[in-house]
Amino acid sequence: MYKRQVLRGISGSGKSTWVERNAPNAVVVSADHFFMKDGVYQFDPSQLAENHQRCFRLFMEAILRSEAWIVVDNTNIMAWEYAPYVQAGQAFGYEVEILTLNCSVDMSRARKDRVPPKDVERTFIALQRETMEMPRRFQSIHRLIEQC
Repeated sequence: MYKRQVLRGISGSGKSTWVERNAPNAVVVSADHFFMKDGVYQFDPSQLAENHQRCFRLFMEAILRSEAWIVVDNTNIMAWEYAPYVQAGQAFGYEVEILTLNCSVDMSRARKDRVPPKDVERTFIALQRETMEMPRRFQSIHRLIEQC
């Protein structure tokens, strides 16, 4: 069976580290990959929407190549952000799992300082709320992972 995992978590929660440790043979798609310039992460908010579209396009291309294991490494805070990945994966016969990597704001900020503290806190609150209010159709494929 083909599988696909959609990671959720605030910046610095350990999503990319989880991929390195747990999915070494997976095709990994991430909007962050498009912010890398000569090996340096250069975030440009004006490119965010385009980079997420490019990420989804790579995801669909991996599905159409029948890749056995695909991991989506984005924050995916809101259901509307991860739902297209879940629905497309299921439509093509993938076993889909949503993994929320839970991490404190303090630990996240200690790991990654490129996101303003107020943004990390706001995103953390939204992630907690959205996890508690996750649509029923996604609850059975959701798993919470304590990262710190």
